[in-house]
Amino acid sequence: MAKDKITEYDATANNNTVVGDVNLAENSALPSDMNNAVREVMSHLKEFSAGTSGVDVLSFQDDDNSHQLKFQAPTSVTTSTTFTLPDGDGSSGQAIVTNGSGTLSFSNAGGGSFVGESGGGLGDIIRVHENELNTSATVATNTNGLCAGALTVASGVTLTVNGTLVIV
Repeated sequence: MAKDKITEYDATANNNTVVGDVNLAENSALPSDMNNAVREVMSHLKEFSAGTSGVDVLSFQDDDNSHQLKFQAPTSVTTSTTFTLPDGDGSSGQAIVTNGSGTLSFSNAGGGSFVGESGGGLGDIIRVHENELNTSATVATNTNGLCAGALTVASGVTLTVNGTLVIV
């Protein structure tokens, strides 16, 4: 069977007896077959480096090959996207974010602040303990409050909603 992509080759060298459609089995290869096989491999490597042919898992291994970090595409990819990594390293507390067009950069890690049992005040997310808000909280103007599940406000606790509160 012709092997036309780098991902079709076997990790065991002896199992790779065909490159492209060039037969490299023992005692069957001519010198011209070897030249053609090398050219075929070079074309596969060029496709891989150009990003026109790839692997489904990108693996980085440590120096002694005992552990790996792997990146894998989802089972079904709905669109082709190229991500451009930022230069260097971000600062402590930063995360990689996208601009929605494939350019990645470092930005302060976001997310809402918690209100409720973690201290009250202004924030986006209302965290409750066993479905009961037991600390006064305010959903500020121009912010959204979110509570997952039933919300009971304990006696003596105030919930002020100046923005929007969504209970899901």
